[in-house]
Amino acid sequence: MAIPKFRNHPIIKEFNGLKKFFRSHETSTSKKRVYDFNKFAELITTNEQEVAFDILGSVNFGQAKENSDTDLVIYLNCSEHDTGECDPGNCPNVHKFRTMLHENLKNEYGQSYSIEIVDCINLNQLDHALKNRDLDSMSLIRFGFYRSICRGINRKVLRKYEAKLSMDDELCQMIEASLADCFLGFIHSSQHTYSFKKYVDRLEEDGFKVPLSMAQKINSYLRV
Repeated sequence: MAIPKFRNHPIIKEFNGLKKFFRSHETSTSKKRVYDFNKFAELITTNEQEVAFDILGSVNFGQAKENSDTDLVIYLNCSEHDTGECDPGNCPNVHKFRTMLHENLKNEYGQSYSIEIVDCINLNQLDHALKNRDLDSMSLIRFGFYRSICRGINRKVLRKYEAKLSMDDELCQMIEASLADCFLGFIHSSQHTYSFKKYVDRLEEDGFKVPLSMAQKINSYLRV
């Protein structure tokens, strides 16, 4: 987890404890995809364009299989939107990097796999919110949320933003107050519950029986 001030937030601590358990049984596919994205990020990051990712879903939990989607948050300096919001569905820069990523995977493996860019954070907007101490900034809340629970790729790009945020107690308090609301929507979705069942099933298919104590922790977390 990247931002120390959120480390002991009860829900984050609980979530990351469960994630640590599943990652201790990480699949080779998860490891390969983390390698793929690290390699890709290094290839496309330049002095003019910084790109980083946060990985969610099965790769974040270390439970991806060959047919699994890879869910991503992309961070970039968006020239199209200056310091404004960057919509992953309509931004030409996001489309460009998605296309480059698929082409890179095809060159490497002969085919790509399913990639879903679920959110985009414009680093220009994030920097502007930090400098102006914008207590109403949704980009800061999303940044704090993703950095607390996800698997970072090319994290060196994000460290300066993490450091700036960590030094501002008031901004951290604002984000921390919003984390519970972020998680409640996350936890109570049917997809999130299904994902945990899927991860347990995959472990058991591979011959590992999830201990009763861990199964109880998962059920307790999903009932928050």
